[in-house]
Amino acid sequence: MPVLHHPFLRDGIEARGYQIAATQACIRCSTLLVMPTGFGKTAVQWNCIADALDSGIEKIVITAPTVGLVEQQRRMILERIKIDPDVVRTYTGSDRPAKRGEIWGQATIIIATPQVIRNDVDSGLINLEKVGLLVIDEAHHAKGNHATAQVADRYESQASEPWLVAATASPGSTQKSIEQLRDRLNVRRIFVAKREDDLLRPYAVDMNIATIRVMLDATTLALLEPLEAHQFQETDALKRQGFLAPVEHLTAGLIEEAAQRASIAISRKDPRGYDAARRISDVRRMHMLLDLLKTQGVRSARSYLERADEQLRDGERSTSRFLKKQVIHNFRQSVQDMEECHPKSALVRQLVEEHLEKNPDDRILVFSEYRDTVDHLVEDLNQIPNATVDRFIGQSKRGKREGMTQKQQLAQLERFRNGEMNILVATSVGEEGLDVPSASMVLFYEPVPSAIRAIQRRGRTARERSGSVHVLVANDTRDVYVLHASRNREKRMHSVLARMRLETPLGSYKVRKEGEMLEFEIIGDDFKQSALQFLAEERLRLKSIEEDIEDDKNENKTDSSSPKSSKAPTLHTRSRSQKSLFDFEEDNIDPWSPVLDGRDINRQ
Repeated sequence: MPVLHHPFLRDGIEARGYQIAATQACIRCSTLLVMPTGFGKTAVQWNCIADALDSGIEKIVITAPTVGLVEQQRRMILERIKIDPDVVRTYTGSDRPAKRGEIWGQATIIIATPQVIRNDVDSGLINLEKVGLLVIDEAHHAKGNHATAQVADRYESQASEPWLVAATASPGSTQKSIEQLRDRLNVRRIFVAKREDDLLRPYAVDMNIATIRVMLDATTLALLEPLEAHQFQETDALKRQGFLAPVEHLTAGLIEEAAQRASIAISRKDPRGYDAARRISDVRRMHMLLDLLKTQGVRSARSYLERADEQLRDGERSTSRFLKKQVIHNFRQSVQDMEECHPKSALVRQLVEEHLEKNPDDRILVFSEYRDTVDHLVEDLNQIPNATVDRFIGQSKRGKREGMTQKQQLAQLERFRNGEMNILVATSVGEEGLDVPSASMVLFYEPVPSAIRAIQRRGRTARERSGSVHVLVANDTRDVYVLHASRNREKRMHSVLARMRLETPLGSYKVRKEGEMLEFEIIGDDFKQSALQFLAEERLRLKSIEEDIEDDKNENKTDSSSPKSSKAPTLHTRSRSQKSLFDFEEDNIDPWSPVLDGRDINRQ
């Protein structure tokens, strides 16, 4: 296996043509690097760090959105970069400000959460003037007022010679959103690597994606009937009054629009506005309850109402009114001691049990949007023989229920990585960047309302060997709408990236370095050559392989009588029909519901 050699790289990094091409682009100028999960964006970052150290750059900063990723980055840098471990430091909110100032002054490579960098720059504790390289991991967060974007702003204004490398697998699903990300990061160049590229195909591993549809059981349907009848009465009244749009499918967005109309009516002293506001408040809560019952199950719906009781004790009038409705009282009486009947719950257990029987040493990731569902799945899966299961959730506190501290999160990741547990059930906080090479199966309890998040979740498997993704969809529920929308957005995303992959014209960005990669060499068993020479030969070799495959296909088409070879070379690892990105407009979550795990809350 040819390996990459550089004075600041430890030996053993496999030489891959597409990573060399990406490194060359990033060394040349500030770049937004778009590369599929599992193909080693981090290796490109190592190469850029090695080049920065070789160039005499005094300070390098790497930002990652979670403390788990910060620790993971430091561990991998120490494994791959030839550098004194004492000058590679993490920099997070768990460090006191006085200690952070000391860390900043002494370290050469700093791995930090973006919130801390932004806050310390704004307070004057640190200055980015001498930072010669800023690496932004999971760069798709750099939007609006997110700390990642604000760090890029401060770096552009303070650094004497800014060089930024921003990496992501999921920059957005429209050309406008991708261009906005590029501009927000203050870079002019986008380097796009696609799974279907000649240079990437030989390194792709199988990822089998299965969408599993389930029918709601008779018990759940019976529970839904009176709730839906009551909801219809309320929404019908709002439609007749002109506050709710006359559409068949109710969404959280339509409810918010109705709330805005009611607010306008109240501001105009229209008495109808007050009645509408009360109805809309109840409709919002009922909509959440119905969605939970349909897509999560009885236990999550019950937990939602139990949490409402906690709100009631705080004296919230609208919550009291909702809970006192006869239809809600009857529902709570019916499900008080009911076992879970939603088919998803049993299906998850079946899939996990079957996988572990065949692959007892594998690890499995299960994702759900809701903390309550995470808790219920942990309880269910721990009943499987030889299964050691635990949860991974965010830090934020929800009512009386605590989240996980940074220390607890890091401990869970380490337990999962070293095999102390083989099943991790996570909310969205576990989606990004987890380096768990042996996680061979990922389960989505429901489709997620974001293409970016689906790509991140899906990328937790098939990183070094084949893996499977199972997405559970409850028929005739919100799951189906999310699924259909996602398929259209996936097509658009790939089309956009194909158009944007052309080189940005020379002269439209400031060149940092011509990018000859002089210090990078490729060493094989019996040869040594420059990195760029290796890249040129890889392009010719893999193009030749692709042409041979196309010739074989054409011959098979023209001669249907010829037998098919059982050893025909195949570089595609999965058919186009197997891809699935899940993207949908974010629903406005009921503010009194604490079950949905937050993604950007208290992440330092």
